[in-house]
Amino acid sequence: MIGDVLLDTPLVRALYHEGFEVHYLMGRVPSEILARNPHVSRLFRREDYRFFELLKRVRENRYHALFDFMHNLWSMTLTAFSGADIRAAITKDDAIFPYNFKIAPPYEEKPYSVFHRLEFLRALGMDPEGFSVDLEFPVPEDVLRAMEGRLREAGWERGEFLVAVHADPKSPVRNWPLDRFLRVSEMLVDEFEARVLFIWTPDKKGMLEMALASVKTENVSLAPPTETLNHLGTLLRQVDLFFGMDSGPRHIAISQGTPTFAIFTHASPAGWTPPDDPKHGYISKGLPCQPCGKPRCPLGTYECLKALSAEEVYGRLREFIKRVLKR
Repeated sequence: MIGDVLLDTPLVRALYHEGFEVHYLMGRVPSEILARNPHVSRLFRREDYRFFELLKRVRENRYHALFDFMHNLWSMTLTAFSGADIRAAITKDDAIFPYNFKIAPPYEEKPYSVFHRLEFLRALGMDPEGFSVDLEFPVPEDVLRAMEGRLREAGWERGEFLVAVHADPKSPVRNWPLDRFLRVSEMLVDEFEARVLFIWTPDKKGMLEMALASVKTENVSLAPPTETLNHLGTLLRQVDLFFGMDSGPRHIAISQGTPTFAIFTHASPAGWTPPDDPKHGYISKGLPCQPCGKPRCPLGTYECLKALSAEEVYGRLREFIKRVLKR
């Protein structure tokens, strides 16, 4: 969900610059992504309203257009009774109710997901060509300064090669073994004298601490606390490289201008990587079953995860670092 909101920001910016007032409905956690976005006039957090109270607010606002990115029963019901003149969504079949404008993204010609979101401009009679696809997540300066202090307290010195690692996605199809992340981290330290910081959440901190206890270098450790998305954004702005699975934190790193290198399993790299941008690399095993687009392995083997060794990933990552980061 965090990544989805970030991938919507180019559309939000385009609407604003074309003179539209933008309101956005989302969950509480990802709302932090848009809280300081200058192109959003109003945020609605789903948890703050009962359904019929929210529907009343929507109808009172008399929206000219409502774009449904979720296309589930809850959002479809809200859309159906919204009273909006234009009700648009990307639908996977011929059924169009409750929409009166069906978005048909150019999946083959432009696989990057941001282009698919910009296609919603056609519902307003606009050509989506030419708009920036840059992701946008403004972070507060005071949080940025606080994160700099946390990094200094952790022993970081300016000029060090700082790498953030995200090794704990919740999806089973993205769960590349932690011991392989640790092995790649050790190789980064050995060759590049990197300082590697593992991003963590409170429920996984103990597990990561136990795993890191086996690492033979102090240059691989837990990252400073990132209790909010703003804190995570400021951390990822200050590192030299993000390495991990294709996930929300990777999109946050992209929004902060930080180079990224991601492991792809069930998803298409072209669909989730900014096009023609050498700062963002990836590796995928390239099996015949990839990309399946499923949250769990349909074959039950998870071969796309198991077949990627630490040495294979590090080889591609090493080449990326030398080519892009000139290390």
